[in-house]
Amino acid sequence: MLPQSFIFSCFLPFVLLRPLAFGVPVLSYNVEQITTLTYNFTLSAYNISLPNDNKTGAPLVLGQNGATSGVTPHVTSTHASFPYDDYPILALIDGSLRAYRSDGSWNTNATEVHGGTTLSWITTTIPYYSRPAPEIYSIVNVPLTKYPLLAAHGRHDLWSLCPFPGRLGQTNVVYNVSAVMNSTRNGFDTKECYEVILFIVPSLTGY
Repeated sequence: MLPQSFIFSCFLPFVLLRPLAFGVPVLSYNVEQITTLTYNFTLSAYNISLPNDNKTGAPLVLGQNGATSGVTPHVTSTHASFPYDDYPILALIDGSLRAYRSDGSWNTNATEVHGGTTLSWITTTIPYYSRPAPEIYSIVNVPLTKYPLLAAHGRHDLWSLCPFPGRLGQTNVVYNVSAVMNSTRNGFDTKECYEVILFIVPSLTGY
């Protein structure tokens, strides 16, 4: 029989790179909540039930989400479904998520997520439309994950990727799909969603 230490050493690289099994999740409120990061980052969605193409999962960007006078809404989409990245730098300040353009300008904040809603953003330079950014986001460090994880309302284990149909269909990040299970009224079919965790990947560019 092989020594236990040998068996463990063989599997260690896989253990360290595989996210924690979320069948019995380590709830975010049981670990330290970090509400301000000293570095900028990007987001990546890591599938916790199926193989991933790489160690960081699917890169995420601010995808299109319609338009209205004075306000440009966005939704967090996979880069594969929306191959543009006008806001390549993200930051977490006092529980609020910010998005920066390549030139360093900032007028984009994440909105508040609720059960069955997308991780969305609003861009505006008009004071009338400006609102205080919701302070509901945090970063948690969970054992055995490669990067810190994004949490909302104290939970990092409620994110999913869901395909949204249409001529320019995108795959978007949704919070707490279980709140709207078996419904298509939110613009997506919950049966096509799959659970992910959102990696905080440090950015090489900062402002």
